[in-house]
Formats: sequence, C-alpha cells, structure tokens
Amino acid sequence: MKRLILIGLLTLALPRPGFASNDSIAALVAKGDALDQQFKTQESLSAYLEAEKLGGNDADLLRKIAREYALAMPDAKAKAEKLALGQKSVSYAQRAVATDPKNALAHLALAICYGRVAPLLDNRTKIAYSKLIKEHAEQSIALDATNDYAFHVLGAWHYEMADLNPVLRTFAKLIYGALPAASYEDAVKNFKKAISLAPQRVAHRVEIGRTYAALGEKELARTELNKGLALPSREKDDAESKQRARDALEKI
Repeated sequence: MKRLILIGLLTLALPRPGFASNDSIAALVAKGDALDQQFKTQESLSAYLEAEKLGGNDADLLRKIAREYALAMPDAKAKAEKLALGQKSVSYAQRAVATDPKNALAHLALAICYGRVAPLLDNRTKIAYSKLIKEHAEQSIALDATNDYAFHVLGAWHYEMADLNPVLRTFAKLIYGALPAASYEDAVKNFKKAISLAPQRVAHRVEIGRTYAALGEKELARTELNKGLALPSREKDDAESKQRARDALEKI
C-alpha cells in the first residue's frame, strides 16, 4: 500500500490512495453504459469491472457486469470459453440479486443469464435452470410489471417447455415433480404483453412469429416475422434474432 503523507490541513482535501470517489465509480459506469449502447461489449465490461475494483458493488453495477459477460458469449469460439463466460454472468447476476432482492432488473438479469448458459449444460442441469428462469422472470414481473423483457423471458420459457423432447420431458418430471403447465398459447400471451410494452423490440416480434409457426398459424407467423425483419436493429442480439426469423420463414 502507498504511504499517506499528511501535510497540514491541505491533505484533508486530497483523495486518499486506495479509495475511489463515488464520482470516479459513477464516471466508469456511465462510460460502460455508453459503450454498451455502441455494442462494444468488451470495452463496456472493462469499464464496469474497473468500477467494481474501485468499490462499486451495488446491484445495478453487478447486473450490468452479468449482462456484458452474457453478451460476450456468442463471440467466443470454443464451447469452454462460452461456458466460462456464462458461468461468470450467472455468478454476477446471483450477486446482484443477493445484494438487492427487490431489484426487478437483477432478477431479470439472473433469469436471462441462466437462459444463456443452459444450452451448454447437461440435460438435468438444463431443466433445473429452466425452473430458475421461470422463478426469477416471475419475480421480476412481480416487482415491476412494466419491463417488456421480463414477459419476453417468460414467453420464451413457455415456448421451450412446450417444445421439450421426450428425454427432457423425463428430466422435467423429476425436477418439477410433474410436467410444468406450459404451452405455446401462454407463450403468445406473454410475447403479446412484451410487444404492447415495447413494440419496437425486434426479438418480441420474431419470437411470437416463431410461436405462431409452432401453432400452425402460418399467416400470423409470416406477419410477425416480417415485422421483426422490418424493424431497425437497435440491440446487439438483433442480427441473431433476424436470422432466426429468416430461418423460420423458410420453414413455413
């Protein structure tokens, strides 16, 4: 540690080495936010992590770190690297919820992070995580029913659970105690709610379109998928969502 040299009263106005001001942390968080808006995931993550090193440990910073780790996963080449990033995202989101259990966005971040890492895990853990996804999405909605993406996550949960293959259905019975009440119809209801709150979000349109396709509602599916493709890309995941839309259209 650096030595503190006190020179009269002047030193009372100087920052003490090893102690960051709240302004320094806030500036780094603001920098990370700006970089996130530019889809500069690694740079944003670095800014947030630096803020954490300086003493930032509130739920909002922790969930933002979790988000960037999750967003970095598709850019990783190897499965092991993707999994490591996913596990870090889950860990930070868990810390965010533990820090502030009443933070709706922290619960949403944890639900999303579980969803991001689940496909990389064994079948039993995948289903166990699906239960946690639902729990935290519902908790997020209970705390703040105005967040569109919480309804999107719950809609995605219904879609995935309704689409389980026989092997995963067996694990679902073990983890849930019985097959959970999930359906494409409930997925549509949740995606509709998400769209009503944020009609400009590409993913909402794409996923409700894919759900209509699963229900055999081809015209509705085409309409929503094309609406999603027509929307401007505003988020890092939008390119992936639009590719999902194109893939779904080809199958209809």
